[in-house]
Amino acid sequence: MKICVLDCNKKAIFEKRVIDIPLKEEIVITKSIEWFNDPEPCMIHRSAVMKRLYFELLEYLESQKNNGNRLLALETIPAPLLDMLDIDTKAAFIDIK
Repeated sequence: MKICVLDCNKKAIFEKRVIDIPLKEEIVITKSIEWFNDPEPCMIHRSAVMKRLYFELLEYLESQKNNGNRLLALETIPAPLLDMLDIDTKAAFIDIK
């Protein structure tokens, strides 16, 4: 699935596959500690954390898309999902492709 991140004027900032959007490092570490008790995650734990986070985000976006919601204001996205994304601070909307 691809998304386009838009600014407040609905001008594209970037378009990427969901799994290509960077995740905040502190979230990856926090989840690694929570799920694996690993504050310095090895590649296996890091990969497992990232896959699970991306899956949760994809599941949410797919449900929104299936309900006809293709353009999402960032403030409508649940905080745990939005907080994990390392995206431009000018971002205001996500357009689901």
